[in-house]
Amino acid sequence: MDQQRFAKMYMWSIVGFGSVITLMSMNQLRLVQLDLRFVVLALLVIISSLVAVRIPRVSGRITIADTFIFLTMLLFGGPAAVLMSVLEGVSTTLLISKKPRTILLNAAVLASSTFVTVVVLHLLVGPPAQIVTATYSATFFVAICLMALVQYVTNTALIAVEKSSKISTSIWQTWKTYYLWTSITYFAGASAAGIVANLMATFGFYAIIATAPIIVIIYFTYDTYLKNIESSLVQAEIAHHHVEELSGYIADLKRSEEVRGQLLQSEQRARAEAEAANRIKDEFLATLSHELRTPLMSLLGWACLLRESPVDETLHAKGMEAIERNARIQAQLIDDLLDVSRIISGKLNLQIRPLEVSSAIEGAIAIVRPAANAKSIRLVYKKDPSIGAISGDAARLQQVVWNLLSNAVKFTPEGGYIEARVESVDSHVRITVSDTGQGISAEFLPQVFDRFRQGDSSTTRNYGGLGLGLAIVRHLVELHGGTVHAESLGEGLGATFSAVFPLLAERPQPEDGGQNGSRPIKSSTALNGLRVLVVDDEADARQIISTVIERTGAEVKACESASEALRLLQQWHPDVLMSDIAMPGEDGYSFINKVRSLPVDQGGHTPAAAFTAYAREEDRKRALDAGFQMHIAKPVSSSKLVAMLADLAGRVSSVPQAVADD
Repeated sequence: MDQQRFAKMYMWSIVGFGSVITLMSMNQLRLVQLDLRFVVLALLVIISSLVAVRIPRVSGRITIADTFIFLTMLLFGGPAAVLMSVLEGVSTTLLISKKPRTILLNAAVLASSTFVTVVVLHLLVGPPAQIVTATYSATFFVAICLMALVQYVTNTALIAVEKSSKISTSIWQTWKTYYLWTSITYFAGASAAGIVANLMATFGFYAIIATAPIIVIIYFTYDTYLKNIESSLVQAEIAHHHVEELSGYIADLKRSEEVRGQLLQSEQRARAEAEAANRIKDEFLATLSHELRTPLMSLLGWACLLRESPVDETLHAKGMEAIERNARIQAQLIDDLLDVSRIISGKLNLQIRPLEVSSAIEGAIAIVRPAANAKSIRLVYKKDPSIGAISGDAARLQQVVWNLLSNAVKFTPEGGYIEARVESVDSHVRITVSDTGQGISAEFLPQVFDRFRQGDSSTTRNYGGLGLGLAIVRHLVELHGGTVHAESLGEGLGATFSAVFPLLAERPQPEDGGQNGSRPIKSSTALNGLRVLVVDDEADARQIISTVIERTGAEVKACESASEALRLLQQWHPDVLMSDIAMPGEDGYSFINKVRSLPVDQGGHTPAAAFTAYAREEDRKRALDAGFQMHIAKPVSSSKLVAMLADLAGRVSSVPQAVADD
């Protein structure tokens, strides 16, 4: 049971019990017993209820009316005291709340505690109205103490249960903090009531005046005590606030220390990385100097030898072969450096077209096989004849395979084994080159595709090279939309390199006259007179596309949003439509759906191509399903773009519907 539900049930239980007690007391009270003294006591209860001391935090008050409740109990008995308690509860509550349930609760608590007190006195001492005697006997003192104790415990316990649910503390903690000190109220009130009752028995009802100084003393004592408590609470809160501020300051200092430590570590890491990069640069420059000077030495040496003195045919042929070989080595070094420069500057372009993977692999094997045969290395090629085509640059793909095979031949000892394998993996093709060569250490394996990194860059290394080949492989593979991965069990245990490329959805058409299945078109006039509407949110993309298409004789209008394009489509009536997919506000899928919902005379059947960087097979299928007739993957070459638009407009025979280029 949750706290709120318990508090509600408890409140109505007390109200019900108090109501029953009140009705019973009214039934038992004989009106003939009630005289002017009772009326005066009732007025005093009301007046004293108005003079209350506020209890901090619990929205409660302590009154000095208990003296008159006890006096009523001693003079008129239990039923009269219960009714007087109800009167006190109503009068006191009206000062702090006008809610009926609050009035009922406080009246019921006071009635219940008074009833319990009367019952205990009946059981242990006798009827309360018979306690007062002319003398102060031991029984009298016991009765007074018992009356104060029971009233105090019962009243504060009942109200502490209700208040604890409001301030979210335990009943015991609430009672101990806010009600334990009120015991003096009850004992002082009971003692004053006993003394005044005896005085009344001797001197008459006017002896009630003797309660005035006692009540005043009690009131100011409580008021001072509560002010001290409230002041202590304020001081405690201030101290707690200071402690929290100090704790926050200490926490801030700790965080500052942690941040400073992190900054120091970052600076140390940055310095170490900079030193490592500088060391790698120095090592690379030294290696570059060595790798360039070595073939130059052979070139210069043989050139001088062949020029300075007559040589026989055998020596001449040997010299020419050495010159050609070293010239090719130096050319390859320069090509690698230029490729790295293009990679770094982002200017490495691909001539993309659909191609069979096996042709690129077989071409690379044909180049590498003589070097493998020279070292008696067994080079095996395994392929799956059912593998489809990929979209790629044939020369660059052959360069990837050639680099992997050349590395394998370089690091495989004589009599070793190299296997090149191509296989289909889901919607991708995987090219794998494995060898039984030197292998790669676990420490160097994560860096094997980094530029200028070599497993051994010392002056005692066994293999030459600049450490660029695998870095070029990784970049070329990624430009083709693929991934490359290296594995090795360790040094001396060989290595395996795998490159994975996405397959085209359809196999390419057989080539006819080198035009890839399309009849030749003149790019300068291919789209002459054609109206083309271009939709792309990127200004640079709109400009280059428009410029390329306009150079072919077409008329182009470009829009940056789907809403603008929809209006222009209905007004201008273009022949073909090109739209980007990812655009702010409204994407290409939503746009083409709106186009296809238009009547024919407003452009609803206009041929459309999705021109987008989303190049996956599922992206192509989604574009075609949405209403586009063609999917063109960015980037694409100018000639290919013109060919695709010409095909879309019906001016040439069909060309592949998914392309990527420079």
